[in-house]
Amino acid sequence: MTPVFRAALLPLLCAAPLAAQTAAAPPNGSGPPDTSRAAVRPAAPAPNGCTIPDITKLRRNPTPSELRCRYRARGPGRFGLLSYLDVPVYQPRTPQPGTHIVGVPGMPHPLPGESYEQWEWRVLRSTFGPGVRGVHREMQLLDPVFASRLVQFERELRARGVRAVRRETWRSPERQAYFFQQGRSRPGPISTTTLTSWHNRVDRMGRPAARAADYEVAPRDLPLFHQIAAQVGIEGYGADSNDPGHVYLPDTDAAAGMEIAVLRLLPRVPHVTLETGRPSDETPIPGMPNYWRELTSLFLSRWVAFPAVEVRPVPTPRLTALRAPKLPPPPPPPAPRGRRGRRH
Repeated sequence: MTPVFRAALLPLLCAAPLAAQTAAAPPNGSGPPDTSRAAVRPAAPAPNGCTIPDITKLRRNPTPSELRCRYRARGPGRFGLLSYLDVPVYQPRTPQPGTHIVGVPGMPHPLPGESYEQWEWRVLRSTFGPGVRGVHREMQLLDPVFASRLVQFERELRARGVRAVRRETWRSPERQAYFFQQGRSRPGPISTTTLTSWHNRVDRMGRPAARAADYEVAPRDLPLFHQIAAQVGIEGYGADSNDPGHVYLPDTDAAAGMEIAVLRLLPRVPHVTLETGRPSDETPIPGMPNYWRELTSLFLSRWVAFPAVEVRPVPTPRLTALRAPKLPPPPPPPAPRGRRGRRH
């Protein structure tokens, strides 16, 4: 191991057991830790009593801690606007971090009281069923604004002779988490750098309202593909990116102009690259991707944010049928009357 790797490895190895103990420790320091998932407590107010329900409640010069409180961005990582977009994001301090959107309603998010670091590692240790392999390509599962632009986009593609096959629109949070595991806790190249893709967007009623779509496009048509996307007002990463068939439309209504102006006081958060799984502002070092993968495996073997517990079924109480009380015998029928008392 080189000196550079050794210097970076020591603080990270010390942080993992400490974070795991912090997550599993009992509140009063005595007794066994409550290791069930139900034991995750709601997020407590910040030490300074910060409870900021609205951006207008911030002071004139809010501190970074107040902005973190406003967006519930818990953890030691980086918080601010994305490097290439006016969207608040959080980037955990982990060996192979993601870049997760915060403050946008309808996006996946950590459990109450859970940091983004704990969320990532819980996801990486999760097992998903066959449902995560289901693919949705329907236009009906898109946000109406994005869907209307996508109809125009596909019409222009056909008119310009670009053959593009729509591969996926809305994606469940579980499917996104399954992709996030690849290259981290599952073998293969890194497939995505976020748990909060615009594929996962839902509306206020909880219905799918994705703001992203993936296409299968021939490499020779990719430059024209992205040129047409820009003409109709949708975003993309470019023809030379690692996700060239991906187009999206950020939810610009999620943060008001005043909120964006305040967030611009914070430093920008660089995006994580698909080549290395690390932030784009890091200087690449030969062999670094393998080093981070090895460190991720080490973290996965030690990180126990939510230890497994044995769930014992509660015995079902035996139910006894209630016996009906004995009723007295019915009275005898009245004696027949004479002709005068009969009715027809």
